Amino acid sequence: MRSLLLGYALALGAAPVSGPVSGQIPEWTLERGVTVGSVDDPVYGLSRVGGVLADAERLFVLQPQDGKVRVFSRAGEFVRDLGRRGEGPGELMRPNGMGWHGSRLWVTEPMSGRLTFFDVATGEAETIRYRAEVPGSLHRWIPSAVLANGRFVASPAITTGPGGLMAASEIALIVTDPDGTLRDTLARQSIGGNFGKITAGLAVGETWVISPLPDQDLTTFAPDGSSAVLVKRQGWDGRTAPAEFEVTRIDLHGDTVYRRRIEYEPRRVPSDFFSDRIDSSMDRPGINNRRAHARALREFYEQRRYFPPVTAVTVGNDGTTWLAGVREGGEREWLVLDGSGSAIGRIRLPGSSGVLLADLTECWVVENDALDISYVVQYGIVR
Repeated sequence: MRSLLLGYALALGAAPVSGPVSGQIPEWTLERGVTVGSVDDPVYGLSRVGGVLADAERLFVLQPQDGKVRVFSRAGEFVRDLGRRGEGPGELMRPNGMGWHGSRLWVTEPMSGRLTFFDVATGEAETIRYRAEVPGSLHRWIPSAVLANGRFVASPAITTGPGGLMAASEIALIVTDPDGTLRDTLARQSIGGNFGKITAGLAVGETWVISPLPDQDLTTFAPDGSSAVLVKRQGWDGRTAPAEFEVTRIDLHGDTVYRRRIEYEPRRVPSDFFSDRIDSSMDRPGINNRRAHARALREFYEQRRYFPPVTAVTVGNDGTTWLAGVREGGEREWLVLDGSGSAIGRIRLPGSSGVLLADLTECWVVENDALDISYVVQYGIVR
């Protein structure tokens, strides 16, 4: 079996490009357009938004809490719901991802290992239960994406070791047929090296596992399953220069489209950033020496001096890649790469907003108001 690991030595074009905060990349203007959602209308109201897709006429909004996909026109008018909460065929219990396979929309349910395919024209649904057949593996494999060729991508359920610490430093993303037959390994993804064990100040036998700043690799797929993007984003160690992170794009056959090492300006963690976390930790049971425990927490946190460079990634409908930086001053800057990995633009959004769907003409963003009510907003892009 030919391995399709993300071999960095095989990557194309490793020349660095400017980073999200360099100021050398043109900043694009956003023009607010359609808003989907309502605070008081049950037809238009949205709960937590798990994803957004669109075709030429419609917008599809995943609602994990409600177990359905809400369908709106591109003008924001409600059209219909796909699915409903439940565990039967065509029903959704805990969905958390969706995409396109041809003209059908697929939705994954990792906890139950199910995938449901919706015909968006008729609403008809097909639900399958996924089970990967990986020789020698003891893992339960979770479906995460459907590729354009009809094969599935899956990853292992995270296991824990003593004290709850993750038992492995990386996981494999595998490619299988729909019946679970293993075909290849698409990539290997770090699950983070930012975890620590704290025992100081705790009762005998007690261990707490903490993760101050998420730094695991980020992997996401193009809406049509034609490619995947992997971002290696561990924060700067303060010693090597320049500070940079890596973005790799691979096609559905596992071939590297590009790899880029992107320089960026590190953002230092403020001295009081972890204070609230330390204060709240003092209220937990199992502490027999508060001073020793607080000192151990602070010493651990103070080793994390810089924020990870990327906080989110979205693959656009047109082959672009959208990378979110660190929140600063209530805003977050997004860097846009073209299909070859070159940085071509950047936008600014409120820090709590996230780009869920985009191309070079528009982006669809989830926003939350002061009451934590979700809205999906379309912005036109002026370049």
